[in-house]
Amino acid sequence: MNIIQKALKRKQMVFPEAPMLDGFPMFGFGSVSSGVSITSRTTLQHHAVYTCVRTLTSDIAKIPVRLEKYVDGGWQPDRTHRLTNLLKSPNDRLVAFEFIEQIIQNVLTNGDSYVVVIRDKSGNPFKMIPIKSFSTSVVEDYKDGELYYHVTDNQLIPFKTSISTENGATRTIFHSDMIRTRNLSFDGGINGVSLIQIASEAFGLALATQQAAARAMNNGSHINGYFKNNGARGREGTEQDQEALSRSIQGIINSGKTAIINGLDYVPIPNNVADLQLIEARREVTQEIARMYRVPLYKLGLGDTEKAANIAEQEQSYITNTLIQYTKPLEQHMDRVLLNDAEKQFYRIKFDFSKQAEPSEAIRGAYYRDGISFGWLTQNEVREREDLAPKEGGDILHMPLNTGVAGDNNATDLGEMDEDKS
Repeated sequence: MNIIQKALKRKQMVFPEAPMLDGFPMFGFGSVSSGVSITSRTTLQHHAVYTCVRTLTSDIAKIPVRLEKYVDGGWQPDRTHRLTNLLKSPNDRLVAFEFIEQIIQNVLTNGDSYVVVIRDKSGNPFKMIPIKSFSTSVVEDYKDGELYYHVTDNQLIPFKTSISTENGATRTIFHSDMIRTRNLSFDGGINGVSLIQIASEAFGLALATQQAAARAMNNGSHINGYFKNNGARGREGTEQDQEALSRSIQGIINSGKTAIINGLDYVPIPNNVADLQLIEARREVTQEIARMYRVPLYKLGLGDTEKAANIAEQEQSYITNTLIQYTKPLEQHMDRVLLNDAEKQFYRIKFDFSKQAEPSEAIRGAYYRDGISFGWLTQNEVREREDLAPKEGGDILHMPLNTGVAGDNNATDLGEMDEDKS
């Protein structure tokens, strides 16, 4: 326990607060060169950004999170430990899917995610409450560098947190009670920076391109020229002609219609939406956004020509190179906060990716058959992966009878060896 923690045990201490509005959805990172204002909320209005964020959050949230125990040289699920129920039901408001989804969404859009762990009188965790990024400030102890969090959330009101004397919605949370995941940090891990903030120009270009396409449609996307009068109608007459033309061609309902205005001559010009390259520009920025989020293009509907085998390979690469960069730090921070020192030696919290890139039944059947035949899977292990109940005698490892130790003429089945020992 350091100096600040000792002081907080004696009396409530006031920390210097960092601004809490940096990550507020309606407060942005300023205007960019394309002329649009960037916030975490406005960027989600772009279809590619929303698709990438929604894909990443849902793909990670649907992965089962389980507590595993190290037994006999391997990791096995422990369904009797108290943390198993906590992982399934983190709090009264959110189910496990929504809980993980909110954590990843905050990391993607705000650069930081905060979860306050509520403990019982024995110090065991029994609630996990996600905190909004814009209502959290991080404070570094200038003496030893330890982090503290000043948070505000109404869900904390009924509970005791790090400082038992604190009441109300605003609390000071110790690092040992905070599951904190973040994006890149440029200040030694105190604050995370979102991808939207780092690449604001790229996101601004995407929004500007989308707005340009929308305005082109509203103003008449099929205009290939302009109208010219003889100059005798005057300013008022010209404005009337302009209004009549606008009523004839503007909006989706008039898209493609040819306007007929008496007394005006049509002068063709070569530029239209295709000539402005809006279609190509929108496709290019969509691919750029997908690259920044490391989401395969087929998940955005751009991989129409991809073969099934290639998609399966991309799915495995997507897990290895994209999803794990979010799940691995979350696993480690959960271990840090939820497990006590003794449990950390034999327990771990793990995302189970075995169902994420699940192959066809034929491929799984061949994989299981080889595993059982060559002695590195048991029948019950296979049944557990397929969500089937174990069966009696299904925990024995086997090996082919035509194999054995080099130089030994008598091959022995592993099951027979176990029976001989008994």
